[in-house]
Amino acid sequence: MRLSLRVKWTGVVLFIGVVPLLVVAVLVGRIQREGLFRAEQELENAVVDEASRVLSRSLSDGQEAVHRAAVVLAVARIDEDARLALAREAVNGSEIVASAAIFAPDGSLIGAIEKLNAGGAPRELPAAFGREARPRWLWARAPSASASLQLLEPVMVDGAVTAWVLGTMRPEVISERVVELSRSRFGREDRLLVIDRELRVVAGEAVRWPAGSRLDAGIIGAARLDAASFDAVGYAKTTTYVGVNGEAMVGTIRIVPSIGWAVAVERPESEAFGALTRARRAFWFAATGLALIAFGIGALLARSTTRPIKDLVALTRAYGKRDFLQRSSIRSGDELEELGDSLGKMAEDLTLGEAEIRRRITVEAGLSRYLPAEVASAVAAGTGSLALGGRRVPVSIVFADAAAFTTFAEKAQPEVVVALLNELFTVLSEVVFRHGGMVDKFMGDCIMAVFGAHGEAQGDHVTRALAAAEDMHRFVEASAPRWKRDYDYDLQLGIGLSTGEALVGNLGSEKRMEFTAVGDSVNIAARLETLARPGQTLVTADVARDAGTKFEFHSLGMHPLRGKSLPLEVLEVLT
Repeated sequence: MRLSLRVKWTGVVLFIGVVPLLVVAVLVGRIQREGLFRAEQELENAVVDEASRVLSRSLSDGQEAVHRAAVVLAVARIDEDARLALAREAVNGSEIVASAAIFAPDGSLIGAIEKLNAGGAPRELPAAFGREARPRWLWARAPSASASLQLLEPVMVDGAVTAWVLGTMRPEVISERVVELSRSRFGREDRLLVIDRELRVVAGEAVRWPAGSRLDAGIIGAARLDAASFDAVGYAKTTTYVGVNGEAMVGTIRIVPSIGWAVAVERPESEAFGALTRARRAFWFAATGLALIAFGIGALLARSTTRPIKDLVALTRAYGKRDFLQRSSIRSGDELEELGDSLGKMAEDLTLGEAEIRRRITVEAGLSRYLPAEVASAVAAGTGSLALGGRRVPVSIVFADAAAFTTFAEKAQPEVVVALLNELFTVLSEVVFRHGGMVDKFMGDCIMAVFGAHGEAQGDHVTRALAAAEDMHRFVEASAPRWKRDYDYDLQLGIGLSTGEALVGNLGSEKRMEFTAVGDSVNIAARLETLARPGQTLVTADVARDAGTKFEFHSLGMHPLRGKSLPLEVLEVLT
């Protein structure tokens, strides 16, 4: 992406003036955040400690009431009615206890103590308590009822359980005290919550954390709290995390060993680190002011250079539209004037270069009518030569002739003969080019193609030549019905193919020459073409050997060839 000088000058000023401010702001902000984090950690730990004391007092009150009831019921010298009355007095004297139920050792209900508007006492022992002779806490949930916190206290006489007292607590009392503590310390009711070892909410703001609901996100997930954490001595952690609503949070969680619960504090960072937020806001105001000043200074510095640069841009766009007559009018006496003059010189060079390109295209188009495309391109570019001579290279030669064409030419008009030959040679030339060959020449109704005569040797010139021969037959067969209809001639090819070294280069005189291949392999291919029947391709044993397994051949035996002292084995390519 290109940037204007105005932007660059502004960037320099910003870098000099604003970047140091940014570095300082980042360092100061980091130090300030660390200090605020430590302060927040201390505050949250203090609140957690206070919440732990509130919980311990509340639960101790409830546990003491249930225990007194159990102790009274265990005194055998008091009659049953008096014991029940004393147990009821103990339960009613506790704010946190809602009701109590007394069960026999076998689990059958003996009696119940219920407070007014506090809900009914349970009618059976929860199976989850087992029969261990020790006090135990449990969250109980009856069908279609809210969760309740219960305490089971055994009535012990001479070391044996004579009864069970099941006290049902009022979680709302604990929640009220936790909510009141959250409100007094943080000004919000939903900053504190209490959970048990099953990660269920014991107390907290009821809308956000319904009592008895299980948690696995927020500070619980960030601190990786699980059941095993409740057995860790002194487990406590303060951390930052992303809340369920995507808000950045800071929180503390600690296990309270005396009650086996965890107390957690959750606060948004925007609330906990309010001072940092205000400092950042002030910094951004200052940075914005500096940026505006930088823009103004950058505009003044760039004004003296942007105008001539715009003229240079317009000049280059004119050159892009090939209007090379335009010239620079900048006379600033500096590098910009020198650049404008250089652009004008470039336009002159481009004009001359385009003329040279057009000349080379014209020369190459003319030479390509008489020379292979590679040779014509090299000569037009000045890297090739039209001098007589050549070089020895291994090549494959293909001669393809239209069978019985002389008879057709005798009967047809010359224009018809030429039209058919043009169509035939167009098809055959395209086949040769497709397989990387070179069309050497056209001789009457015969085409000569050379494979492997390019500047870089083709090691697979034999297979290229064979594939081209096969494609020649197929293309001619596909066009034969139309040629029969238009020219009344059943056109088929006879093809001869040989391989070997040949001299490839310019042959002729200084005034008239052609690029061709000369050698014994050329003569052999021409002789094989004269032996080939319509639709047949004949090759030498060398071709069959170098072709490998890609093609199938059938030997026709030894045949004498004109110009050869010894007969050669001739093979037919099987289709």
